[in-house]
Amino acid sequence: MPKMTTARLLASSAALAITVAASPVTAQTIPEPGNTPPSADTAVSPDTASQDIVVTGIRQSLSSAQNIKRNSDAIVDALVAEDIGKFPDNNASEAIARITGVQVTRYADEANGVLIRGLPNVQTTVNGREIFTADGRSVAIQDFPAQAVARVDVFKAVTAENLEGGIAGLIDVGLRRPFDFKGFQLAGAARGVYNTESRKLDPIGSLLISDRWQTGIGEIGALLNVSFTQTRFLNSVRYQGFQDNVPAAQQVLPTSVGRDFTFPQDIGLFYGRGTRQRPSVNGSLQWQPTDRLMIYADGLWQAYRNKTANDFFGIPIQSSTTGGTPPTIRNAVLTPDGTTLESFDIDLGIVNGPTKEFGRNKTDTFQGALGARWEAGNAVFTTDLAYTKSIVDNTFGQFQTQLAAPLTLSVRLNDQRSVNFVPSGVDFNDPASYYVRGLLENRQRSTGDQWQWQGNLLLDTGSSLFPKFRFGLRYANRNANSTFGDRYASLAALRDPITKVPSVADGGIIEAGFHGDDVQQFRSWYAPDAFAFNDRISDVRAYVRDALVRAGDAGAQSAWAPERPALNPLSAFRAREQVFSGYAQLDYAFDIGIPVDGVVGTRMVITRNRLDGTNSLPVAGGGTQLVPIASSTQYVDVLPNISAQLHFTDRLKLRLSRTEALTRPGFNQINPTLTIQQGTIGGNISYTGNGGNPDLQPIRSNNYDASLEYYFSRTGSVSVAGFYREIQGFINSLPQVVTVQPFGDILVYRPSNSSSGTIKGIEAAATTFFDFLPGALRGLGAQANFTYIDGEQIVPAAANFAGGRNTLPGVSKYSFNVIGLYELGPASVRLAYNYRSANVDGFGAPGVFTTVYSDAVGRLDLSASYNVNENVTLTVDATNLLRTPYHSYVKDPRYPRDVRWEASLFSAGVRFRF
Repeated sequence: MPKMTTARLLASSAALAITVAASPVTAQTIPEPGNTPPSADTAVSPDTASQDIVVTGIRQSLSSAQNIKRNSDAIVDALVAEDIGKFPDNNASEAIARITGVQVTRYADEANGVLIRGLPNVQTTVNGREIFTADGRSVAIQDFPAQAVARVDVFKAVTAENLEGGIAGLIDVGLRRPFDFKGFQLAGAARGVYNTESRKLDPIGSLLISDRWQTGIGEIGALLNVSFTQTRFLNSVRYQGFQDNVPAAQQVLPTSVGRDFTFPQDIGLFYGRGTRQRPSVNGSLQWQPTDRLMIYADGLWQAYRNKTANDFFGIPIQSSTTGGTPPTIRNAVLTPDGTTLESFDIDLGIVNGPTKEFGRNKTDTFQGALGARWEAGNAVFTTDLAYTKSIVDNTFGQFQTQLAAPLTLSVRLNDQRSVNFVPSGVDFNDPASYYVRGLLENRQRSTGDQWQWQGNLLLDTGSSLFPKFRFGLRYANRNANSTFGDRYASLAALRDPITKVPSVADGGIIEAGFHGDDVQQFRSWYAPDAFAFNDRISDVRAYVRDALVRAGDAGAQSAWAPERPALNPLSAFRAREQVFSGYAQLDYAFDIGIPVDGVVGTRMVITRNRLDGTNSLPVAGGGTQLVPIASSTQYVDVLPNISAQLHFTDRLKLRLSRTEALTRPGFNQINPTLTIQQGTIGGNISYTGNGGNPDLQPIRSNNYDASLEYYFSRTGSVSVAGFYREIQGFINSLPQVVTVQPFGDILVYRPSNSSSGTIKGIEAAATTFFDFLPGALRGLGAQANFTYIDGEQIVPAAANFAGGRNTLPGVSKYSFNVIGLYELGPASVRLAYNYRSANVDGFGAPGVFTTVYSDAVGRLDLSASYNVNENVTLTVDATNLLRTPYHSYVKDPRYPRDVRWEASLFSAGVRFRF
């Protein structure tokens, strides 16, 4: 946790009265683990005379965030809720997209992936404690509803006292506790949110109750906070697939266009639909028997629920679905530069029809903690014991169809940056136009639990040169398990009408998407209702078992004998990880004509892993045998840090930092399971394998940071920062020659610490309110930040792999935020624009155009509120106002891939507080 001045958040819906000092505050303490760090409202501009200052609303939020950044020894930016339920976005990941150096990916109408300075390897904590989802290394930041969040700290470079585990940085989510308030609080919020794509209205709500009492055994406080968020989303995608050369067997007419061009392998439409819910409950008890002792107990339940109802219609145009000669391309017209097709007609014959995807995702994460903070003379002791349990249950299925009549397409490529096709020959609104092709089912269950304890000592040495000494120990015992099973029934040969399948006859024409995009006219077809299909899945399975009997497929019958897909031991693992860590950190301060202070410290980490899995090995005479396998590893890391702050004036300082960090490999990556397949080359028996790698080491980085910061008011600052990362051990799945007895040297595809990389960049940020303007204009304010990132990964050559230099995927070279603010009297408005430039989305095989790029995108969001009185506030919010669709392409924009239309969300609601 960052070092900051001792303060208590005394939030009020109307105003916050605080007293400030004329000189910088230097007495600093460690926030007790598990407690929400103070808002640092007392550390304001050092030139401000001692007086009462009223700080409200957005100004309060910016002041608190600014002082967290200013007073931290680490490189950190923060977002602080200006009041209960007033975090500036729908969830935590949406909010931190506005922080300098942070980029997010978006899907299903929310931000769902976070990169800090170009890296996704982020450690996550809640109130300073590690938290994760099932067998993962972190928790989804979007799972924290905005109503429950008090603040989010984004550490871009940590110190020895911070939890290790993220070369990208650390995100700490702060939840409230009862001593954050002066007394009784009853606060809540309710909103209705309208989605312009799904055209559904959904609820968001929260309620917080908190109080504190003086008793005969000291002061006691209790808090309970509940929240619920629902979104019925729809993302509409039209796509053209990876580009490739014209197959030799495929005829192109007229022959005058030649064959020296590429065109997509497939085209199609996809509707990503679902109902997403996030309930959350957190509570806290605090007991302060004396002024020097505080004891607390915290609890958190965080859940995720999603019902899948996707519709997918993918159409291959470079190959025959029956394995014969590819269909002839007619009326081919090339683009003016001759690189690819612009339009064509094609007779596909009998091909696969639309697919309905169904299933449920369920996540439950529980965390409970007990801790204390004790002051004794010049020492402060803190302790925190926590238990975390997380369970993920996912089911997914596809109901696949085949068209009953031949299909003809008229296709235009790159029509407003993706495909536009018109089908004929099939009545897509008639269920009689479809036969059953097959049913796919899979299920996955992952669990994780952990005991973690940490103890810290802060010692005031009384020395002017080394004023503070910090020491801490931590132990964590983590278990992770994952199982997976799937099965597929191929039923196309039966040519059963889809209406023979239970619940399918109760379906209908699917809701068309692409609201605002009229390029693609064919948008809907008949399909089952995904929710009804899922509810009657037992009846559907009974139909499948009967159909397989009729088809005489004995092998598939056994796979469908159980009610649910059988779990595959080759897709299962169990892991236990023990982490022993300790740190020592010393504060220093001296004067060389200008004041200099900082910290120097080291964190030592011992990681022990034991993993259990199953190998699949060929046996003489054919077949395979399953052999249990276990492995264990241990590695030791020493992570030093040193930082310095040069205070040129009370307002201007230079921050320098050198740190080391690590990210441990995922449990699925160190799964020891190995599957070996037998084949023949030139008549000789050969073997290849694939699996995990229990010998993986963490990804490690050396980090260098510099930041020049100027604080000119309580809510005004300008900063410029530079950073450089040297990274070793990026994990890639590459072929390796491995000795496996009794097979000898075989080629195994598995993850390895195969590559290195560097990241460098510049950040700039500014925040201010224009209080000097006259009249109503003094309510104006602005924030702006800009980030430049240049990163690359160097992948060495391996067997059957050339290697080379690659741009880091997901990283935009340029990104910026511009936020306009207005706050005066009862009204406040925030208008925010976020932009990120194009980036590599993912790499494919060399030789064809399979590297996908995401194009530049900008978003405009609005939030406004009006205080009816000191207890009630009305709110309106709008996100993605520009509705600029997501675009992707392969090689360059001449070869578009996806156009994805995402929703604008409009909401109105009320907040109350008593």
